Amino acid sequence: MSCNCNMFVFGLGQTLCHLINLRFAIGSIRTVASFCAEEKVMRVYRDKCAGPERMGIKQGLIAGAGFGVSCFLLFCVYATSFYTRAWLVEAGTTTFPKVFRVSDV
Repeated sequence: MSCNCNMFVFGLGQTLCHLINLRFAIGSIRTVASFCAEEKVMRVYRDKCAGPERMGIKQGLIAGAGFGVSCFLLFCVYATSFYTRAWLVEAGTTTFPKVFRVSDV
């Protein structure tokens, strides 16, 4: 029994298809062992995993860089805000308690 992956378009169906194929691959490990093909199967498995591994590393680096840049920009906005408020307090336009007060109710 094999899974026809063309039946499933996306999402859970695709994942289910891969799980079914994995189940058959694990179930046939005795056949692989009886033909002494462990080394070949492991080499093929490593070759198949090389592309997704490189893509995962690349996506991780891009996501990490994006998160770092967003945090940097957020802290730059904070620093600019505090600098501007300190400048207004020094100029006498506002007072120190008013800088940290949210509303003048």
